[in-house]
Amino acid sequence: MKHSTRFVRLAALAAFLPAIAFAAEDAAKAAAPAYSKKGADTCLSCHDDEVTLAVFHGKHGQPNDPSSPFGKGQLQCEACHGPAGDHTKRVKKGEARPPVIRFERDSAAPVSVQNGMCLACHEGSMQASWHAGPHAANDVSCAACHDLHVKKDAVLATRTQADVCFTCHVSERGQFDKPFAHPVRQGQLACSDCHASHGTTAEKQLVKATLNQTCYECHADKRGPFLWEHAPVAEDCAACHAPHGSSQPGMLKARGPMLCQSCHSQQGHPSIANGPSGLPGGTGPTVSSLALGNCMNCHSQVHGSNHPSGSTLTR
Repeated sequence: MKHSTRFVRLAALAAFLPAIAFAAEDAAKAAAPAYSKKGADTCLSCHDDEVTLAVFHGKHGQPNDPSSPFGKGQLQCEACHGPAGDHTKRVKKGEARPPVIRFERDSAAPVSVQNGMCLACHEGSMQASWHAGPHAANDVSCAACHDLHVKKDAVLATRTQADVCFTCHVSERGQFDKPFAHPVRQGQLACSDCHASHGTTAEKQLVKATLNQTCYECHADKRGPFLWEHAPVAEDCAACHAPHGSSQPGMLKARGPMLCQSCHSQQGHPSIANGPSGLPGGTGPTVSSLALGNCMNCHSQVHGSNHPSGSTLTR
């Protein structure tokens, strides 16, 4: 008797399962966001200004590219801005129109939502580097740097990229304005030549694992190995050089001999220390050399030497 009762209950439950499944499916459809009926045609009937239409000059607005939001079968404007079915409907007088995702600094959409739309397509190319970088950690949106509704995104061009970066990195702007600096102001070098803006595990978001490896990308002649090495050179270029810009020739942190004497004392060397008041009384060729210049008048091969007699980096 007990077994037959259990069978009846199971049979009744099985009969209701399809109905439950259909009800859940209908509820999911009702909860799903609605897209506009005519796609971009609906959007462009209102948003037909020059800024909006500029999207068709870039990669995201190419109808012949299947990977573009405007490619065949894609969601066009709504691929990035989200479902706009409610946004495009008639609203009663005095009511606010339901918003779509806006990619702006003051957007009502959280940064996670904005970036989520971008990463839906671009996360594969960046892998995990974006999530490991300080831009993501500080809640910086993709739209803070990139602008898709322009003919050419300023952050992708060497000549204009730095101005985009300087909107946040203000102190670096001042460093590049110094007399001796990398040619960023001249448009010959971009921030991304040294820094990986989408994230990296290297310090300071460098494109290579260390600062020295990054510098050697351009300054290969300083790489070595040398027969006679200057230890600070092999350790860290920034021990002597200011990477962005300096008031001293060679982008040095200080003018010689003051820079050299920050590590090297006059102990055991036929010279005397050069202080803020200059050189104290003394005679000899070393004093004259210091008065006229600095240590590099003699130790000219400061980055290293391969000369058999270059142990003191003089040749």
